[in-house]
Amino acid sequence: MRDTVSLDKDQLRLFIALQYLNATEWIFEGLKQQHEKNMFHFAISLRSFIEYTRRGIWFLCWANTEKLKEAMKLTFESPGSPGIATMDEMISEALGQGRVSHLVAVLPGINEPFLDCLHALTHGNPISVRMISFGLDKIINAKMLLARAEVDFGLFRIMLYRRMLGEKQSDIWKMLSTIHNRPADVVANVKIAAHLLRVSGKADKVFVGKGKEEQKLL
Repeated sequence: MRDTVSLDKDQLRLFIALQYLNATEWIFEGLKQQHEKNMFHFAISLRSFIEYTRRGIWFLCWANTEKLKEAMKLTFESPGSPGIATMDEMISEALGQGRVSHLVAVLPGINEPFLDCLHALTHGNPISVRMISFGLDKIINAKMLLARAEVDFGLFRIMLYRRMLGEKQSDIWKMLSTIHNRPADVVANVKIAAHLLRVSGKADKVFVGKGKEEQKLL
């Protein structure tokens, strides 16, 4: 009896994205626990959350066949996808906001890009200890960032669930472009997409092995 199945390109895309979504959920749960207890842990976890969501959506929506195959073999030094800011720009553009990334906005009081500041905290760069001495609660609005993270997590879930349902990517982006700045609507649409996926029965079938005549990637 085989322990593994072969996945075609579309299945592999969904498989990789699902792995990222599962990891993102763990990080998000940590963010909720830490945002009022430990600002340092919140900040370094937020950096991971941002990277996991952007990278997961990129693999789901834009990675070509070669990148999908490489994703099963990549190392820490070779993530196989663009930089975080670039992926964030691609998502913003797909949402109809133009090719911009708010992650590179300069953080008041520090005068460095927001994403770089989070990165510095993760790696212990000299600026990180200055930020800690200055007071992370003075430069990071944890409540606002947690709310934004919930929206980002919701958008990722909606995109993946509806792709698993077989909906066109362009149609999903069009729908998301109308709700991405309305948190309550994002939450509602996560529930709708999850319900549709559950009653469709497709979640249990999406990774079933294909026939021999189809292309095998994994």
